[in-house]
Amino acid sequence: MEGFAYQKYLRVSSKKLGRLVSSLRGMNVEEALAVMRQLPSPHTRLVIKAIKSAYANLTVKKEEDISEEEAVIKTLVVEQSFRLRRLNPRARGRADIIHRRFSHLKCVVTDGS
Repeated sequence: MEGFAYQKYLRVSSKKLGRLVSSLRGMNVEEALAVMRQLPSPHTRLVIKAIKSAYANLTVKKEEDISEEEAVIKTLVVEQSFRLRRLNPRARGRADIIHRRFSHLKCVVTDGS
């Protein structure tokens, strides 16, 4: 049985989220949340929210209580979203383009079976 959670249009680049997420695959939910709470990045709250949501969806779907130690993170994928483009005026009538990158986060939690 699997629980899914999707978070879309997060205001953080996929490269920054990918660094946080890369070590969490295969961990149980309790360990992953403990690791995320210790990291200094402000974007950990987005990952914590996705993991908790997927875990909650798993418990609702299974219709029985599963401990966080039994639930395992199967996949945690960061994908690129659109880029917000802004113009920054420069000298001689030129302009620089500033890209604000967004990302999507997909989390799948299984019951270990």
